[in-house]
Amino acid sequence: MRFTSMFRYGLRAMAVIAENYGKDPVSAREISEAEDISPSFLEQLLAQLRKKGLLSGIRGPGGGFRLARDPSMICIGDIVEALEGPVIVAKCLGSSSTPGAGKCERFDECKAIPFLRKMESEMGNIFESYTLADLLGDAEYPDGSTTGKVMEKTGGNGP
Repeated sequence: MRFTSMFRYGLRAMAVIAENYGKDPVSAREISEAEDISPSFLEQLLAQLRKKGLLSGIRGPGGGFRLARDPSMICIGDIVEALEGPVIVAKCLGSSSTPGAGKCERFDECKAIPFLRKMESEMGNIFESYTLADLLGDAEYPDGSTTGKVMEKTGGNGP
């Protein structure tokens, strides 16, 4: 499974806006320059994030974008869903709104279905368990720490 540029750039843009949570709005120009994202492409993804209720826009001088809620309350799954739609690892699994929508004639006997369902579920759990605050290292974990957990969770160099 490969996510599009829309998700990758959207995640980066959301991180920039999250870094400024509780401060002045962040303009599209600032995000574009900070993350080297084409202004026209950025406008498309910001509009989608705003439409899905993750961002609010402020017009006029000093305007820009703000998170609609605290970074710890926006999970990566919210961003995936807003920019990519539901995570479906195989067409035959359908989505939660249309289970089995793409069923093939072998669906009922398919040995791969249980594994594919598990993989889809686990991916969803991962996306729901990380927040924008996690990306910024601002989340507090049960052990009291606030940084470095993203790399530990993924077992590598971060998400």
